[in-house]
Amino acid sequence: MKCVSWRVVCLLALAAAFSSGARAQQDSATVKQFWPEVDFYVPLNEKFRLFFLATTTKAEETRDNLEGQVGAHIDYHLNKKVSLRSGYRYGFSLGGSDPFKEHRVVFEQTLRQPLPLEVLLSDRNREDLRWVNGVFSARYRNRVTLEREFKVLNRQITPYGSAEVYYDSRFNTWNRNRLTVGSQFALKRGAPLISLVVPKRQLVLDLYVVRQNDSRSQPNRVRALGVAFSIYF
Repeated sequence: MKCVSWRVVCLLALAAAFSSGARAQQDSATVKQFWPEVDFYVPLNEKFRLFFLATTTKAEETRDNLEGQVGAHIDYHLNKKVSLRSGYRYGFSLGGSDPFKEHRVVFEQTLRQPLPLEVLLSDRNREDLRWVNGVFSARYRNRVTLEREFKVLNRQITPYGSAEVYYDSRFNTWNRNRLTVGSQFALKRGAPLISLVVPKRQLVLDLYVVRQNDSRSQPNRVRALGVAFSIYF
């Protein structure tokens, strides 16, 4: 836990530094986007489940679709604190002057640790193997999330905040950071959302806002509103 706590401190410090630097830039460099997403979780047994997603990115100024992504994954829950994921995602452009196709192989390892005051700490490591228009690159992502569940009108509401940093082999540097604040809403009465069990027979609405800074991409600043609807069978 000491190692995880040190990583939390470093990530939050990095994110704060990047965010401060980005605020010094002109507002005209910021692009506003909308990120809708639909997720499906299908349990196979007590340890394994399938995870499917479909998402798009929309620009606020033009309302055009910028890109889409679909994916299929398999999750393995080693125990109540450790879970693994592997999968494949296909990304593609939806209009615009810069068409692309991406094939991505994804690996994730998530560690969870309960903290005082019923707060849950999650540390997710993710490795992306990417083929964008036939060119290979690799990316490492580390995300730390703090969340706490509340019960309101017999339903669970889970506010959370996260900080994530990216390392991209194309540039050999930590080029991107992302700060997210949001909340999950259970639409059905059922099992807790973030307790150390897998939700079943649940519908979850996730609303969040994102501030993303990237030193190697254009636009280099993105502010996004995200809406994810998750169905747990």
